[in-house]
Amino acid sequence: MEFLEYRPVTPRMLLVRRIGWFWLERPVFIPAGCKFWTKPDALVVEHPSGERRRYPGYVLR
Repeated sequence: MEFLEYRPVTPRMLLVRRIGWFWLERPVFIPAGCKFWTKPDALVVEHPSGERRRYPGYVLR
């Protein structure tokens, strides 16, 4: 199950600590032009080259 229905593209570099109910274990920079979405246990960032990186986190309600 993915928590984001869509995969937005960042217009500029973002410093992210949380996305909705999803909290990251540590702040993450998402570079401009990257797509991102959440999984139950991680934030996934996909670079324009196709490389994907996962950053651990958790859902806090």
